[in-house]
Amino acid sequence: MPDTAPGHRGRDRQKIPRIEAKEAEQIYTRCDHLKESVGDPLGSLKTNGFDKFLSQVEEQILQLAVQPDLWGERTRARLISEIIASLTRVPAASYSIQEITQISNVLIPCFLLELGRRHQHVQVEFPQDPCQPDARFAMKAGLSHPAHTLTSQQLVHLVMEAGEDLVGLCYFGDQQSRETIEARLAFKGTSADQEPN
Repeated sequence: MPDTAPGHRGRDRQKIPRIEAKEAEQIYTRCDHLKESVGDPLGSLKTNGFDKFLSQVEEQILQLAVQPDLWGERTRARLISEIIASLTRVPAASYSIQEITQISNVLIPCFLLELGRRHQHVQVEFPQDPCQPDARFAMKAGLSHPAHTLTSQQLVHLVMEAGEDLVGLCYFGDQQSRETIEARLAFKGTSADQEPN
Protein backbone atom coordinates (compact mmCIF):
# COMPACT_ATOMS: atom_id res chain seq x y z
CA MET A 1 0.00 0.00 0.00
CA PRO A 2 1.47 3.38 -0.97
CA ASP A 3 2.55 5.73 1.78
CA THR A 4 0.12 8.64 1.79
CA ALA A 5 1.37 10.34 4.95
CA PRO A 6 1.94 14.09 4.70
CA GLY A 7 5.29 14.86 3.13
CA HIS A 8 5.27 11.68 1.05
CA ARG A 9 4.23 11.54 -2.54
CA GLY A 10 2.00 8.52 -2.29
CA ARG A 11 4.11 6.17 -4.37
CA ASP A 12 6.37 3.29 -3.60
CA ARG A 13 10.08 4.10 -3.70
CA GLN A 14 12.83 1.85 -4.88
CA LYS A 15 15.40 1.17 -2.24
CA ILE A 16 18.86 2.61 -2.80
CA PRO A 17 21.46 -0.11 -2.29
CA ARG A 18 23.54 0.49 0.83
CA ILE A 19 27.16 -0.48 1.22
CA GLU A 20 27.56 -2.21 4.58
CA ALA A 21 30.25 -1.12 7.02
CA LYS A 22 32.75 -3.92 6.35
CA GLU A 23 32.67 -3.43 2.58
CA ALA A 24 32.57 0.36 3.03
CA GLU A 25 35.81 0.23 5.00
CA GLN A 26 37.51 -1.69 2.17
CA ILE A 27 36.19 0.74 -0.44
CA TYR A 28 37.34 3.71 1.63
CA THR A 29 40.87 2.32 1.82
CA ARG A 30 40.91 2.28 -2.00
CA CYS A 31 40.75 6.09 -1.83
CA ASP A 32 44.42 5.82 -0.83
CA HIS A 33 45.08 4.52 -4.34
CA LEU A 34 43.00 7.17 -6.09
CA LYS A 35 46.12 8.84 -7.47
CA GLU A 36 47.24 5.53 -8.96
CA SER A 37 43.87 4.77 -10.57
CA VAL A 38 43.22 8.19 -12.11
CA GLY A 39 46.77 9.43 -12.39
CA ASP A 40 47.96 12.50 -10.56
CA PRO A 41 44.71 14.29 -9.63
CA LEU A 42 46.42 17.66 -9.92
CA GLY A 43 47.54 16.87 -13.43
CA SER A 44 44.28 15.15 -14.31
CA LEU A 45 42.07 17.98 -13.06
CA LYS A 46 44.20 20.80 -14.41
CA THR A 47 44.90 19.17 -17.76
CA ASN A 48 41.78 17.16 -18.52
CA GLY A 49 39.22 18.87 -16.31
CA PHE A 50 36.79 17.74 -13.66
CA ASP A 51 34.62 15.79 -16.11
CA LYS A 52 37.45 13.43 -17.10
CA PHE A 53 38.71 13.13 -13.53
CA LEU A 54 35.25 12.20 -12.22
CA SER A 55 34.71 9.66 -15.00
CA GLN A 56 37.83 7.82 -13.81
CA VAL A 57 36.82 7.52 -10.16
CA GLU A 58 35.77 4.00 -9.22
CA GLU A 59 31.98 3.61 -9.14
CA GLN A 60 31.90 2.09 -5.65
CA ILE A 61 33.80 5.10 -4.30
CA LEU A 62 31.17 7.39 -5.83
CA GLN A 63 28.35 5.25 -4.42
CA LEU A 64 29.91 5.39 -0.99
CA ALA A 65 30.47 9.14 -1.29
CA VAL A 66 26.72 9.78 -1.68
CA GLN A 67 25.70 7.33 1.03
CA PRO A 68 24.18 9.13 4.07
CA ASP A 69 26.20 7.54 6.87
CA LEU A 70 29.58 7.83 8.58
CA TRP A 71 31.44 5.99 5.80
CA GLY A 72 29.76 8.22 3.24
CA GLU A 73 30.81 11.32 5.17
CA ARG A 74 34.41 10.14 5.37
CA THR A 75 34.52 9.28 1.67
CA ARG A 76 32.92 12.60 0.65
CA ALA A 77 35.40 14.51 2.80
CA ARG A 78 38.30 12.59 1.28
CA LEU A 79 37.20 13.15 -2.32
CA ILE A 80 36.32 16.81 -1.75
CA SER A 81 39.63 17.46 -0.03
CA GLU A 82 41.52 15.85 -2.92
CA ILE A 83 39.54 17.82 -5.51
CA ILE A 84 39.99 21.15 -3.71
CA ALA A 85 43.73 20.65 -3.34
CA SER A 86 44.03 19.60 -6.97
CA LEU A 87 41.99 22.45 -8.41
CA THR A 88 43.38 25.24 -6.24
CA ARG A 89 46.80 23.96 -5.14
CA VAL A 90 45.72 24.97 -1.64
CA PRO A 91 45.03 22.35 1.06
CA ALA A 92 41.36 22.03 2.01
CA ALA A 93 42.35 22.74 5.64
CA SER A 94 43.12 26.33 4.56
CA TYR A 95 39.46 26.97 3.70
CA SER A 96 36.81 28.19 6.13
CA ILE A 97 33.88 25.95 7.10
CA GLN A 98 31.58 28.15 5.02
CA GLU A 99 33.81 27.82 1.95
CA ILE A 100 34.04 24.03 2.35
CA THR A 101 30.26 23.85 2.71
CA GLN A 102 29.72 25.88 -0.47
CA ILE A 103 32.16 23.71 -2.41
CA SER A 104 30.65 20.50 -1.00
CA ASN A 105 27.15 21.63 -1.96
CA VAL A 106 28.32 21.69 -5.58
CA LEU A 107 30.57 18.62 -5.62
CA ILE A 108 28.26 16.12 -3.89
CA PRO A 109 25.53 16.44 -6.57
CA CYS A 110 28.30 15.96 -9.13
CA PHE A 111 29.06 12.53 -7.63
CA LEU A 112 25.37 11.61 -7.93
CA LEU A 113 25.10 12.94 -11.49
CA GLU A 114 28.17 10.97 -12.50
CA LEU A 115 26.50 7.78 -11.21
CA GLY A 116 23.39 8.69 -13.22
CA ARG A 117 25.49 9.32 -16.31
CA ARG A 118 27.21 5.94 -15.96
CA HIS A 119 23.83 4.22 -15.81
CA GLN A 120 22.63 6.33 -18.78
CA HIS A 121 19.77 7.82 -16.77
CA VAL A 122 20.99 11.39 -17.35
CA GLN A 123 23.41 13.13 -19.64
CA VAL A 124 25.69 15.70 -18.11
CA GLU A 125 28.81 17.65 -18.98
CA PHE A 126 30.74 19.04 -16.05
CA PRO A 127 32.65 22.31 -16.24
CA GLN A 128 36.44 22.38 -16.03
CA ASP A 129 36.16 23.63 -12.43
CA PRO A 130 32.63 23.22 -11.01
CA CYS A 131 33.45 25.33 -7.93
CA GLN A 132 33.96 28.54 -9.88
CA PRO A 133 31.09 31.07 -9.65
CA ASP A 134 30.79 31.19 -13.45
CA ALA A 135 30.84 27.39 -13.88
CA ARG A 136 28.19 26.00 -16.23
CA PHE A 137 26.84 22.44 -16.31
CA ALA A 138 25.04 20.97 -19.33
CA MET A 139 22.34 18.49 -18.33
CA LYS A 140 19.65 16.41 -19.99
CA ALA A 141 17.08 14.53 -17.90
CA GLY A 142 16.96 11.85 -20.61
CA LEU A 143 17.93 11.19 -24.21
CA SER A 144 14.75 12.70 -25.65
CA HIS A 145 14.81 15.71 -23.33
CA PRO A 146 16.30 19.11 -24.16
CA ALA A 147 19.69 20.12 -22.85
CA HIS A 148 19.76 22.74 -20.11
CA THR A 149 22.63 24.87 -18.90
CA LEU A 150 22.86 25.22 -15.12
CA THR A 151 25.04 27.39 -12.98
CA SER A 152 26.55 25.85 -9.87
CA GLN A 153 24.04 27.83 -7.79
CA GLN A 154 21.12 26.49 -9.85
CA LEU A 155 22.45 22.98 -9.31
CA VAL A 156 22.49 23.55 -5.54
CA HIS A 157 18.90 24.86 -5.67
CA LEU A 158 17.81 21.89 -7.77
CA VAL A 159 19.13 19.55 -5.10
CA MET A 160 17.44 21.52 -2.31
CA GLU A 161 14.10 21.58 -4.13
CA ALA A 162 14.04 18.15 -5.76
CA GLY A 163 16.88 16.11 -4.26
CA GLU A 164 14.76 12.99 -3.80
CA ASP A 165 13.76 13.09 -7.46
CA LEU A 166 17.36 13.63 -8.55
CA VAL A 167 18.34 10.52 -6.58
CA GLY A 168 15.43 8.57 -8.13
CA LEU A 169 16.47 9.65 -11.60
CA CYS A 170 20.20 9.04 -11.19
CA TYR A 171 19.92 5.69 -9.42
CA PHE A 172 16.87 4.16 -11.11
CA GLY A 173 15.91 6.23 -14.14
CA ASP A 174 12.52 6.67 -12.47
CA GLN A 175 10.09 8.23 -14.97
CA GLN A 176 8.18 10.35 -12.45
CA SER A 177 11.49 11.64 -11.07
CA ARG A 178 12.63 12.37 -14.63
CA GLU A 179 9.49 14.41 -15.30
CA THR A 180 9.89 16.34 -12.05
CA ILE A 181 13.55 17.13 -12.76
CA GLU A 182 12.78 18.15 -16.34
CA ALA A 183 10.02 20.47 -15.10
CA ARG A 184 12.41 22.01 -12.56
CA LEU A 185 15.10 22.48 -15.19
CA ALA A 186 12.64 24.11 -17.61
CA PHE A 187 11.14 26.27 -14.85
CA LYS A 188 14.56 27.58 -13.83
CA GLY A 189 14.75 29.25 -17.19
CA THR A 190 17.93 27.41 -18.08
CA SER A 191 18.92 27.53 -21.72
CA ALA A 192 18.65 24.61 -24.10
CA ASP A 193 21.69 25.70 -26.06
CA GLN A 194 24.29 23.13 -25.13
CA GLU A 195 24.12 19.46 -26.02
CA PRO A 196 25.88 16.97 -23.71
CA ASN A 197 27.76 14.23 -25.56
